[in-house]
Amino acid sequence: MSNFTIQDIFNKYGDEYIKNHKLSKEQWKVFNAIRNCGTDNLGFHICTCKECGEDYFGYNSCRDRHCPMCQKYAREKWIQNESSYLLDSKYFHIITTVPSELNEIFMYNKKICYNILFKATSQAILTLANDTKWLGAKVGITSILHTWGQTMEFHPHIHSIVTGGGLKNNTWVACKNDYIFKVQVLGSLFKKKFLAYIKHEFNNLVLKDNLNNIKSFNKFLEPLYNKTWITYIEPPKGNPENVIEYVGRYSFRVAISNERIKNIENNLVTFEYKDYKDNSKIKEMTISAYEFIRRFLLHILPKNFTKIKHYGLLSNRHKKQNIRLCKLLISKILCNEFVNSINRKFYKFKCQKCGNSNFSYIFKYNTNRS
Repeated sequence: MSNFTIQDIFNKYGDEYIKNHKLSKEQWKVFNAIRNCGTDNLGFHICTCKECGEDYFGYNSCRDRHCPMCQKYAREKWIQNESSYLLDSKYFHIITTVPSELNEIFMYNKKICYNILFKATSQAILTLANDTKWLGAKVGITSILHTWGQTMEFHPHIHSIVTGGGLKNNTWVACKNDYIFKVQVLGSLFKKKFLAYIKHEFNNLVLKDNLNNIKSFNKFLEPLYNKTWITYIEPPKGNPENVIEYVGRYSFRVAISNERIKNIENNLVTFEYKDYKDNSKIKEMTISAYEFIRRFLLHILPKNFTKIKHYGLLSNRHKKQNIRLCKLLISKILCNEFVNSINRKFYKFKCQKCGNSNFSYIFKYNTNRS
């Protein structure tokens, strides 16, 4: 267990960093939330045991989605809710990413580019899955945006969990193979869709002077059509319950967890990372504290931006009806009853005096906090 946290880094080196760097409103909000999380700056709460009257005091958490200290409960609640939509089916893990040449455009147009990334990914998957050459049915997709690599450099990509089967004319069509379609075909279609969508958004993009006319912008994009875009399809692993656990871990990750931070001293931060280019070996990297803060703040999402989206069978509009029908059709094929919900074991605080877990709460907030 690490003894160092992102909060420690922000508290120790943050004031000096913000003297020399301009933060966006979203970055300021997250920066202050993490620095104040679990301190008297956010106020406190008192919980009173309803059985014996014993009082317990604690500081309030920030509950920000970028704070590594506030994700566990949200993750468990999400897993419990989403597990009710699990199917007794294979699930594929698909990763779609964009070439680094687009990183700067993404940086200055995060909301637009992230939405295009979601749209191009989901439409490419749905189009191929619906093609009779492959599955020939409408699948369900849960997509999660990540914007970082192992060393916290800017690396926007989408993790999609896709059902290994789908609906066609009120019939369940199961994927018979350990691949849903060829990864090269997906990469090619995803690339074409993404570039078409970003061209369509040209008038809404913030661009450098050398790209601010459509002719120069198209010329900049032209080499990307001939480049291989990295996509990955992981074959089905484990049972559906493992899938939802896996998705939950991906869904509530932040750029780096506190557990990966190994040392903070002399304006330097040392952290662990997995080197995928070297057989996924665990290595350590040391960078300046200011570079660490800069990299972390790169991954703050735009205000109100949804980083988990559902498509196809799992799109919100008809999600319940679709899943109910799929479960009925699958159970008839398999002649069994699939347990489709997971009961999460939430930590319940118990009174140290009497062992009761029923409390009343009083919350006090510091309205003068930054």
